[in-house]
Amino acid sequence: MSPRIPSRRDGARRSTPEMSEEVIIIVPELREGAGGLADYTLRLTEQWRTVAPVRFLVPSSADFSTGAGQSVEEIGRSAEELREKLPARGGKVLLQYSAYGFDSHGYPRWLLRTLTDWKERAAGLLVVMFHEIWGLWPLLNTNYLLQRLHRRAIKHLVRQADTIFTSTPSQAEHLRALRPASPVQVLPVGSNIRVQSSSPVPEGKRGSAVLFGLQASRLRTLRHLGPELKALAAAGQITRIVTLGGRSTSRSENEERALLANCGFKAEFEQRGVLPEAEISSALSAATFGISAQPELSLMKSGTFMAYAAHGLNILSPFADPLASEPLCWLTSPAELRNGISEDQLNARAESLRAWQERTSSWLRIADEFARALGLRGATSA
Repeated sequence: MSPRIPSRRDGARRSTPEMSEEVIIIVPELREGAGGLADYTLRLTEQWRTVAPVRFLVPSSADFSTGAGQSVEEIGRSAEELREKLPARGGKVLLQYSAYGFDSHGYPRWLLRTLTDWKERAAGLLVVMFHEIWGLWPLLNTNYLLQRLHRRAIKHLVRQADTIFTSTPSQAEHLRALRPASPVQVLPVGSNIRVQSSSPVPEGKRGSAVLFGLQASRLRTLRHLGPELKALAAAGQITRIVTLGGRSTSRSENEERALLANCGFKAEFEQRGVLPEAEISSALSAATFGISAQPELSLMKSGTFMAYAAHGLNILSPFADPLASEPLCWLTSPAELRNGISEDQLNARAESLRAWQERTSSWLRIADEFARALGLRGATSA
């Protein structure tokens, strides 16, 4: 069943004197499970119970579904169709930006230019969340010129936007370089897997690990950390592993199985694939370790990393650094685990990581930040 979304046609959320005016959210997809941006947008708006009615604009060829009470309008990937859906004067617009989500070549010129022109003409309120920015390519690469044009179009939009969010400090630096006075704020992504149970890990599960994410990402992690996992399995530090998430091809699944088998875990490994959210949460809650090879630059826009943190797992990562800032200082390196670390230390790190995630990127905090930027009256509710 599709989740309910705040809507101007939803009787429980229709406009009242206490509610703010309608918010238009432009997003490249809007079906739960379709992708990170769809889930992000749904989790965000679930927090806006009586704050504001919402109207979604979604490209006509995008993956989305409609349900009772949803106000979703399709837009063609053209400036003319988008312009018709925007207010002639004023209005509040939130753009969930992913270049490839809106354009297969990674440069949705029609979208960027139309919103820049709308902001100038209508003097509305424009808030942008940059989940992605332009691609960085070598001078001789065929994508170099296209992405330079993309960067220039983003620069014009940044100069018009009232508030800009992005998920990582590195992306924020690139955006601030376009206009040093721009109001760019770093807002890490939330966990798309909500915690269903906070019960402690059963004694029989100690030493179990989970590898969650899309199969391509899981394969990269296993290739990178395979020797380390094999050493940890031989030392009895990790006894079992479960993989969760989307599959791509049977060939990839066979490669994943071979990589897991080569690690030599004492207990059977499992490839569980795609599961409902509640079952993923249960699997995460039943593990001790979450395995990650996300580098620092992309770590805070990883929903998988945040799901590990929200479920209180110890995150096993080659990028762990006790002298680094949060959250890297709360991670555990394979070498450290292999050489021995007390259970009390592991528990303390897991709790610190969970508290960091709650403080920086809970859905309530994310919703509050967007509500504030959009000038919405009232308070968000969990």
